[in-house]
This record gives sequence, C-alpha cells and structure tokens, in this order.
Amino acid sequence: MEFAQIWFIGTILSMALTHSAIKFFPKLGLLDFPARYGLKRHRIPYPGGLILLFLSVGIFLIDPRFIILLPGLIILGIISFIDDRRSLSPFLRIAIHLAIAAELFWMGVQIKFIGNPFQGTNFELAQYPLISFFLTIVWIVMVQNAMNWFDGIRGLAIGVSGIGFLTLGLLGMVRPELFFDPSHMSLTMANFFLAGCCMGGFYWFWKQKIIMGDTGSQILGFLLATISIFSGAKIATTLLVLSLPVLDAVFVFFRRIFSDKKSPFSGDLSHLHHNLTRKFGESITSILLIVISGIFGTIALFFSGMLKLIGLVSTVLFIFILCTWAHLSENPKNQ
Repeated sequence: MEFAQIWFIGTILSMALTHSAIKFFPKLGLLDFPARYGLKRHRIPYPGGLILLFLSVGIFLIDPRFIILLPGLIILGIISFIDDRRSLSPFLRIAIHLAIAAELFWMGVQIKFIGNPFQGTNFELAQYPLISFFLTIVWIVMVQNAMNWFDGIRGLAIGVSGIGFLTLGLLGMVRPELFFDPSHMSLTMANFFLAGCCMGGFYWFWKQKIIMGDTGSQILGFLLATISIFSGAKIATTLLVLSLPVLDAVFVFFRRIFSDKKSPFSGDLSHLHHNLTRKFGESITSILLIVISGIFGTIALFFSGMLKLIGLVSTVLFIFILCTWAHLSENPKNQ
C-alpha cells in the first residue's frame, strides 16, 4: 500500500506542477526557440525539465542517502538549463558530466561487482578500483546522454524513463531477496515516486503542451543510472529497460563517425525515433517505443541469470534489426 501511495503522490504532484508550468512559464519568458530550427509555430513552454528537477528533491525525503546526489543534480540542472537557452559546446558538457560522475564515484556511488550469469555469482571489483571507476563513469554518462539523445519526439524520454523507474520499483517487490531487505524498502519507494512523477507529466509532454529540454532528459538519465547503482548494481535490468535509447545512441555514434564522417556530437534527424516518425507520426511512434520498452521491462523483471543474458542478447539483435530497417528504408540509396 505504501508503494501505491508514494506513486500516487508523485503522479499528483507532477500533474499539478506541470500544468502550472504551462500557465506560468510564458509569463517568465521560459519558451522554446522554434525559429532556430526553421519551424513556423508558436513558442511552447520550455524547459519542462525544471519541474522534474524540483520533484527529484522528493527522493531526499524518502531516503537521506540520496542527498549524495544533490551536488551533481544541481550542477547538471544548471548546465542543462543554460544549454537549453543558448547551446553550450558538447565537449564542455561531456567534460562536466564526466566530472560529476567522477565526484560521485569518490563519494561512494560505485559499481562494485559484475554478475556472472553462467555461475550465478558476482565478480567483486573491490580489488580492481580502476575497473570499477571506469564502469561507473561510463554507465552514468552513457545513460544520461542516451536519454538526452532519445528525447527527439514528444513524450518519449519521460515515458521510457517512467518505465525504467517502474521496473526498478517492481523489482523490489517481486524479488524476495529485495522485498525482505529493510534497506531496500526506501529505494523501492523512491523508484515508485519517480515513476509517478514521469506518469503525472507524461500527458502534457506527449501532447507537446510543454517541452522537456536537456534539463529534463539529462536529469532523468542521471537518476536512472545512479539509482540502479544504489539498487545493488541492477545494471543488466536497467540496460534491458533502456536498451532502446542506449543502443540507438551507440548505433548513431558509430554511424556518424564511420559512415557519415562527421563529429559524433553533431545532431541530425536519423535516430530510430526520427525514422519511425516519418512512417507513423510522432504520437504513434512515441507510444510504440514506450510499449516496446515496457515489454523489455517485463523481461527484466522475470528473467535472471542466464535467461536475462539471453534476453539482453535477443534485445540487442531485435533493436539492431529495427534500427537498420528504419534507417535503410528512409535512405534507400544506402541499400
């Protein structure tokens, strides 16, 4: 019952604050810049991610251990907000992201083991701090930027993030070793609260009444990455749920370098969601990809050990085929 209540609180708070932002952001001059991209439409309240940044404070009330994330959240929120307003250098942003992740590592937010699906045991990293450091930094920076790159159409990033938090929350309920662990109770509640925050604001973001911006997508990615570490390094579970944004980012990164011969940080409209949007429209594509993420989340909930590894490999293959089909069908000259 506590989990349902905290989810409901997050949902109601998000609904109320997002609706208020739609009304008051224009009065504060917080609007997007359609002219920058050659769009001829009215300006929309932006960045809605400020609401998510404010709501994330709720997890500190649920579990004081999360206070360790506060400096990183504040810095990331400020930098992302500035970038939403005037576009910072991608190299500066990546440097700050790496610094934030490194600071968290030294504060104790670390990937301390790697699961061995073949033997059902864990490979401890206590004696290999450099490996732990590398994996932690790559995981945090990769997930938050993958969510940012995936925020290309209405409601997609917040919907997939909501599925991610919900999966981690449900995992704490269905796995006996987590459910009966008192220290894990607050983590489960925090995940349900954040899932509610995503669900409460989803409708307005999906209807494009407000735009999230980097401020929102970066914050959501940062929270997903760090909370999965707090939850006992549920990396494989989170990776399954977020396989769409993560693998899309990986494919696009290497395509830009080796095929397009350009900077991997130069934006384009060739992400998976962009290609599918040209076929099905924004609204349908957004819901379709959120549903697929939900299916991956279900797999992550009930698969463990070798089955989870098989599920992850199958997911990678499925997304590779989907990305290839979507890209080639939009660019027949590449076939």
